[in-house]
Amino acid sequence: MGASFNTMKAKGTQAEVRAIFEAAQEQDRHENGHCYSGGFGMATGLTFSHSNVVYTESGAEAFLVDNCEKWEDALAVRLTGDEYLIGAWCAC
Repeated sequence: MGASFNTMKAKGTQAEVRAIFEAAQEQDRHENGHCYSGGFGMATGLTFSHSNVVYTESGAEAFLVDNCEKWEDALAVRLTGDEYLIGAWCAC
């Protein structure tokens, strides 16, 4: 089975970002099903990076590509004070 790397931006508190991500997961599952869609619906949840690093968008994407795992949580890293880049390797 393969995997597709996906990213999305979300802005707000961690609770708001989590809610935005969960809504994106539900939308993906509604549109593409619950198995091997290659979308965020395949991630098990969302984990925020504990690092205090503020990334550039390209630096954040490189970090996420290297640190996300298929069948695991999506990861969120901070771009600015309240903006995050979320990434996940999603089964397809």
